[in-house]
Amino acid sequence: MLLLGLFLVAGCFQKPSETPASSETPSVSTPATEEPPASSEEQPVTSEEPSEPPASSEAPPSSEPVEPGDPIKLGDAAAALADPGEMYLLVGEKVNLTYARIVDGVPRIQFTVEEGVAFDALQLFVKLPGEVGKRYKVNAVFISAVAFTGTLNGERVDFIRGENNLEFYYDEQEGVVSIAFIFGYNEEGLGLKGNNVTFGEMSVAERVYDDPEAVLAVDGDISEWANLKAYENSIGVHSNTPEVKHKSVDFYASLTSEGLYLAADAYHDIYIDDSAEWWQSTNFEVFVHGGNQYWVSARKVSGNITKSAKTTQAAMVTTPLTGEGVANFHTVAEMFIANADLPAGGVVAGEIRVGFAWKTIGDKLDNGEAAGGGLDDYWVPKGTWVQGADQQFVTIEGIFDQTTLTFEPTTMTIDGDLGDWADKAAYTTNKIYIEGSDATSHKNVTFMAFLNDEGLFLAALAHHDILINNEGTWHFNTNFEFFLNGGNQYYVTAAGQVSFGKAIIASREYTEGTAEYESIAEFFIPRWALPEGDMHRVGFAWKTNGDTATGLGGSGGGPDAWWFEAGHWPNNIDEQYYVNADGLFRADPTPAP
Repeated sequence: MLLLGLFLVAGCFQKPSETPASSETPSVSTPATEEPPASSEEQPVTSEEPSEPPASSEAPPSSEPVEPGDPIKLGDAAAALADPGEMYLLVGEKVNLTYARIVDGVPRIQFTVEEGVAFDALQLFVKLPGEVGKRYKVNAVFISAVAFTGTLNGERVDFIRGENNLEFYYDEQEGVVSIAFIFGYNEEGLGLKGNNVTFGEMSVAERVYDDPEAVLAVDGDISEWANLKAYENSIGVHSNTPEVKHKSVDFYASLTSEGLYLAADAYHDIYIDDSAEWWQSTNFEVFVHGGNQYWVSARKVSGNITKSAKTTQAAMVTTPLTGEGVANFHTVAEMFIANADLPAGGVVAGEIRVGFAWKTIGDKLDNGEAAGGGLDDYWVPKGTWVQGADQQFVTIEGIFDQTTLTFEPTTMTIDGDLGDWADKAAYTTNKIYIEGSDATSHKNVTFMAFLNDEGLFLAALAHHDILINNEGTWHFNTNFEFFLNGGNQYYVTAAGQVSFGKAIIASREYTEGTAEYESIAEFFIPRWALPEGDMHRVGFAWKTNGDTATGLGGSGGGPDAWWFEAGHWPNNIDEQYYVNADGLFRADPTPAP
């Protein structure tokens, strides 16, 4: 069935000793998904038994009340995939499901939880009908008796008390449910003692989009973005801090056949347009493919806004706002960078790396990446950065955290095993080995790399004392990092995070030496993602926070967790190594003419 109305009565994170918060008393106290319990009283014993049941055309009356409707099915996402159109509940430990039925087409759920319940102990799954490859838009009204935080299709949703108008999208994929809802987000919301939530009428419709190639224009009006897929795949900075939550910025981008379109939609309290330098005025700034900077600024010259030389077109429209609880200004800034003005080699198979920022000096907002998420006037989306490996991936369909491209080499296997390197000069001879000094001499790392017709292969074999593989931020984990042809940063971590390409770190306890762990990192970048040429410059580093070594390149040879060779700073192109088909070299291996 297609779920058009969903009603949930939920005693969310309620202590078992308390009465469930509900607008009506459940008809049974035992889970309605189970058989009615046997009576606790014994039936009277008789010495005679009837020879046969009484003849009757009707079933005898039952002492148990008849539950209306049907029980909601219990199961995981796989069960929902196998039974499209049906709702499934996955009930974990310390969740007491006391009511879960569909009555007159309306699903109703009631539950309590015990102390220490996990945030994802109760989940809901639905697989809706749809055509693979298409996107669908869902609208629903969600009414909650109290505010709480949940997770809808992997995204955090902060539900307010009262009516919440939900609008979300899902891409129909083979083997993926349409709706996956968790009644919590991380460990937030576990303090709730009761809640009644209701889904009103829910509509599902195929999303039909405009073509960015046909509609995008640089005019300070982003209305044409609203019906683009790129409008949904956006990033921004938003705060829940009462003093600043009226301020925000959302960034949009689309890489078309003609070039890169960019937009910023900002609500801010300070507007500056008369500074001596562009960066001292209100501005929208991006870095493309590493450190290539583009900007548009409110700074006026002859009455016109200003832009960077290679920003092909730009527009900036600011509107003063009035009213309580709103920002003082609303600004829409747009840029277009034609293909001829984009960095050479920046576009790879319809994708480009971009970092986004909004700034007005003195206008501070939190919950971004600057200042560790604290108040700052440099508004950069959390988890990203304007330069380096934390830049976002932009395609014609918008902004993404991960590359949309796939990488699977055939000449080597990226599996954390160096067996297929053993017969190569890049493994036996042309490599770089460094180790710590004095008490850290048991710590070491070997860097390896070579280039073939398929692409660039890199590896690191490290012996270290600390292994970190459970952090959400990549550089807090044990990681292998390198810079390619200057400042183009790449990484793979022991937690599985990869900047671009195909990569892995495999770690084990090291029993053959003094170090605690041995880790093998492997990395592959396809040839089509590299600049032309049969030799590249690469700088390497190995790092685990707190795992310091001495005698290496960091801190002047003092204790440092960033392991690289002295005189070979990783992102300094003049000190980077040379990589060709034969391996890794400190000096240019090209024969003299």
